Amino acid sequence: CAIYRHCANMNFLFQKRMVKIMNDTRQMFLQRRQAFTANQEKTERYSNRLSNLRLVFFLTAGFVTVLLFLYADRIYGYLSLSLALVLFIALLVLHDRVIKRADYYSRMAKINQQCLQRMTGAWVGFSDHGQEYQNPGHRYSNDLDIFGPASLFQWINTTNTYHGREYLRKLLENPDRDKKNIRKRQNAIRELASNLELCQALQGEAMDSRDYMNNPEKLFAYAEDNKRLFSHKWSAYIFYILPLITLMAIIISSINPSFFWYVPLALVFIQIIINFWGSKQVNNILVTIYDYKRKVEVYQRFLELLEKQKFADAYLLELKADLVNDELTASQQLKGLDKIVGAVAFQYNPIIYFIVNNLFFWDFHCVFALEKWKARSGLSLRKWVNNLGIYEALASMAMISQLNPEWCFPEFDQDQLFFAAEEMGHPLITGQQRVTNNLTIENQIAVITGSNMSGKTTLLRTIGVNLVLAYAGAPVCARKFGCSIMEIYTSMRISDDLNSGISTFYAELLRIKMIIDFSKNEQDMIFLIDEVFRGTNSLDRVTGARNVLLNLNKPWAIGLISTHDYELCELEHDHSGRIKNYHFIESYHENEIRFDYRLKPGSCKTSNAKYLMKMVGIEILD
Repeated sequence: CAIYRHCANMNFLFQKRMVKIMNDTRQMFLQRRQAFTANQEKTERYSNRLSNLRLVFFLTAGFVTVLLFLYADRIYGYLSLSLALVLFIALLVLHDRVIKRADYYSRMAKINQQCLQRMTGAWVGFSDHGQEYQNPGHRYSNDLDIFGPASLFQWINTTNTYHGREYLRKLLENPDRDKKNIRKRQNAIRELASNLELCQALQGEAMDSRDYMNNPEKLFAYAEDNKRLFSHKWSAYIFYILPLITLMAIIISSINPSFFWYVPLALVFIQIIINFWGSKQVNNILVTIYDYKRKVEVYQRFLELLEKQKFADAYLLELKADLVNDELTASQQLKGLDKIVGAVAFQYNPIIYFIVNNLFFWDFHCVFALEKWKARSGLSLRKWVNNLGIYEALASMAMISQLNPEWCFPEFDQDQLFFAAEEMGHPLITGQQRVTNNLTIENQIAVITGSNMSGKTTLLRTIGVNLVLAYAGAPVCARKFGCSIMEIYTSMRISDDLNSGISTFYAELLRIKMIIDFSKNEQDMIFLIDEVFRGTNSLDRVTGARNVLLNLNKPWAIGLISTHDYELCELEHDHSGRIKNYHFIESYHENEIRFDYRLKPGSCKTSNAKYLMKMVGIEILD
């Protein structure tokens, strides 16, 4: 009792400190949101003034220019027109920058608002919850709510590119469990967590467009394809020489009327025929790259942002080193590609395009420029975008620490098979509602008993989700956390499959078999089984549960199994102390049932089914 009171007192002090840290963190994000919103409103007012100034300037300059043409020397009219165009273009450029600045402030305000929503539980309304990643057959992701509505992915995801989402999925679903690699990710996430501006800037670059989440494999395939439009280099010379001859013929014909006028006309006609002949093949190439114009622009800005950063962590520096190719940075090379793609946009100005393309073979030269770019940079594009995705995923993990600076980074020890946590809570339960527990399992199996709604299932999910975060390299919801590196297997959310003729009980049998089959590999593992064999009668349930425990009672396996069958608690007295009992308990006060959700040693002696039935209005007749 004295030990329990001491633990309860320590828990109270820890919770009090956590509340203060949480309030300070919430206040920081609130202030950031307010500051960005104020800057957005100020910039939008400036933008509106510039818009009005543009209109006034256009009307005034037009009026003055017309007057000069009518009542003064024409040279003054041309000078006025030239000056007006230059000033109007300068206003357009300035206004465009102001609009982009206002948009930046808007995105940053939205990002900080989302941080506040993550802290209050309103994040369940976020649109991107990774539902397409849900897999009921996965060894733990479906049971632990890793993907889908109200999931871990929905809570932490700040990625916007396809590869960012995919790498985050990999970290949550199947991360590299090598201790050195986990430590490498931890150190990178620690540094990113201290750089809030970079993490939010990465999130803000493309947060309002879903297009960037589409798989860019077609772009990569094009960039890595070394096929050329012409197999012989000399074939391309005609597209440089012929326009030069045509242009010279046009100039000579305009200067010397005696020169045969049909010569330049014939040359232009020949060029039109050549363009028509190659239009299908050329357009297929150009359309492919133009479809990714916006994506290339965003990648370029992303990479430029990362290249400017001065990292101290070895892994972040390693990723950054891959963003240089042939002494040019990735952003510089993508800027070159962006310019080429911008040149392709001439197609959408039909009058100018018709003249320029038929006089200078514009489309062919765009293709030649793309071929030159591919030869130099094409094979690196996939690596650049992959690295960008890794930065995004790590920044998502870093946000966990930014929102919860009191959470710890786990320690790993492969010399023993264990799991140990102090003040551990469920990451997806908000701070005010979260109840934490201490638990240590050293080469043991824990049998968890307790009445309905007492916290058994939440405890199992708490352990599982924190282990997933730990192996990803992220901080976990605990004051202190240590574990072995183990494979996670769960059996919690079991449902029937009417189409396949599989009952709930049979579905659970298949799930349990999967766990037992893996245990035969003699690899370190942890299993989390909730309400074992709930779909059958009590006698069969006890017999089945005992045999599951005996099958999993192996030196390389630890785990927790929750049950309402107190007969399983008798196993604690056998098997050399490998099976240990824990329980949750409820209390009753003034016709109310209360749960403290605190894990206690030993087996449970109470039940509350009848009390709960009375609470909801079901008459107890027996």
